[in-house]
Amino acid sequence: MTTTETSPGPNASGRMVLAFIAFALVVIFAASFVYRLERPTLEVHQKKGAAGMPQGMDNAMNGPMREVMELMQKLQENPDDPGLQMAMAERFMAMGSYDRAKAFLDKLVKVRPDDPDVLNALGVVRYNVNDLEGAKAAFEAILAKDAEDYRARFNLGLLYKYALGEPEKAKEALSAVIASPKTDPETRKTAQTELETKPGS
Repeated sequence: MTTTETSPGPNASGRMVLAFIAFALVVIFAASFVYRLERPTLEVHQKKGAAGMPQGMDNAMNGPMREVMELMQKLQENPDDPGLQMAMAERFMAMGSYDRAKAFLDKLVKVRPDDPDVLNALGVVRYNVNDLEGAKAAFEAILAKDAEDYRARFNLGLLYKYALGEPEKAKEALSAVIASPKTDPETRKTAQTELETKPGS
């Protein structure tokens, strides 16, 4: 695991984590929606809680954990299914279980090394397990194939700003996000805000 010699202050670190999580969740839910539309056979169907199960546990089992368990069952039947592996990674990312998400993404990137969704998710996960250089490499791999990928450029900008301590590179990346016609309005607005604020402010 690669770390930097100097780490950002508590405020900067917190902002970085929140920014990555917020952006990752947007990507995750959008990807999940498209994924389910394209693959209706993997739709997760909830079942009634088991008799006698405490209410709190029943509610928990009807949420993310039920989806994880049902996906795990599907993976037992099709362990090499890339779609299922990505879905598992997305669920664990949404739950904040980045080590578990990384295990699936590490397998997935071997069969889909140029997939921007896989690499973007891997970059976010690597950041959250403190592999900063690994995160940077994942985002740069996306941009090497598509210089207009604003998600990777945005995440790389945040990485430079908050974790790697390279404000000029952060400014360059965020400015490119703002200038790109492919950038969605919300991401452009966030990039503009990040461009105008200093780490820790």
